[in-house]
Amino acid sequence: MRLLLVDDDLRLLGGLRRSLRVERPHWEVMAVAAGAEALALLEAGGFDVLVADMHMPGMDGATLLQRARVVAPGTVRLVLSGHAGRDLILACEGSCHQFLGKPLDPAEFIHILEGFDPGPARPETLRARTLVAGLERLPSLPSLHRDLAQLLGEARPSLAGICALVRQDLGMASKVLKLVNSTFSASSFAPRRKFLDLDQAVEMLSLDVLRSAVLVHGAVATAESLFPSGLDLEGLWEHSQAVAEACGFLARAETQDPAVEAFCHTAGLLHDLGILVLAGDPSLGYRDVLDLCAVTKSPMATVELDRFGTDHAEVGAELLHLWGLDPALCEVIRGHHVRKPDLGVFSLGRTLQLADLWSSNTLRGNPYSDGDEGLLAPAADPRS
Repeated sequence: MRLLLVDDDLRLLGGLRRSLRVERPHWEVMAVAAGAEALALLEAGGFDVLVADMHMPGMDGATLLQRARVVAPGTVRLVLSGHAGRDLILACEGSCHQFLGKPLDPAEFIHILEGFDPGPARPETLRARTLVAGLERLPSLPSLHRDLAQLLGEARPSLAGICALVRQDLGMASKVLKLVNSTFSASSFAPRRKFLDLDQAVEMLSLDVLRSAVLVHGAVATAESLFPSGLDLEGLWEHSQAVAEACGFLARAETQDPAVEAFCHTAGLLHDLGILVLAGDPSLGYRDVLDLCAVTKSPMATVELDRFGTDHAEVGAELLHLWGLDPALCEVIRGHHVRKPDLGVFSLGRTLQLADLWSSNTLRGNPYSDGDEGLLAPAADPRS
């Protein structure tokens, strides 16, 4: 793996570089003190991860990240900074994947970087990363985006109303989780732990942060501005909401654990997040995938894999992984089109598959309802 570290604090830069060379000698680490020098190296290509400070003389970190997204869209972009203001963070939110706060434990830093090492990754995962790493924004359903903007524009908006809207919308929900789960925002806005409960995440971010993110910095855009015409956007939201509600219901009935219920609701809402990425890129021609599925009755994931070298489950999981969300959530979403062994215990992945199948049987004719009854037949137990 090739890393590029950018910070005008030469002592910190040298310490990070030495730690990485000692702990991961097979990684190639380059360190520079200026944004312009880093941008020239990125234009030459070949870096897997960029780690940049926000405050540097000349070209600052925000500008570097914005340009890096264009010249090296496949590079993972991380911010490592101890005193960047909230507005600066939100301004460059679309250009970076995670915010890491100083001081950062070296072991934790290495652990985060290991997740981006292309060496052990599957080809489908690597292809998915190339499709999501350059992504700046995810769309929100226009009607929900308008309702949220109107609520946030009120002098005393209803927190319950905002939570209800976020819980319905893939774009809003994913961006809220990205902001609240980054280690930087954990130190700035919330205790240091992973959040998957959308109501808690909204409360932790605060209305001021949400208002600034949505109304000022456009962290969530309307689907009207990002999607080609002809796609059934409301169908995707309808399916995702139905799977979320079914997932939450099953988890509540099985475990009576609010945390597990919140996990399953979020997994159901975001399980087809990868479709937003694939369909939002006009160059991929995703409408052809939907048309082919309708004609041949082939599973959506199979057609995607043949056409793109990956599928929406991998794409969605990899985007959430880049954003630093709970690995368990990423793996449940990554595997929701994969048969799993029946180990005789409550399974988060099996719950998502069952909810997906229920939606397919309930929302007949919805092009995104692609649950597969065959996935519920248990695969061989790997322990036997």
